[in-house]
Amino acid sequence: FPTDDSAKKVIYLAIQNASKKWTMPIRDWKPALNRFMIEFEDRLKDYI
Repeated sequence: FPTDDSAKKVIYLAIQNASKKWTMPIRDWKPALNRFMIEFEDRLKDYI
């Protein structure tokens, strides 16, 4: 890729495409979400 930014955009688009196909719940999401809430409470409070 010519720049780091272009590589990030391709990765982002690939994740967006793959996420449309996800049908199963994320394993162990609750403990991960709890940890994210501890670390990033100020950023996540509007979304949870």
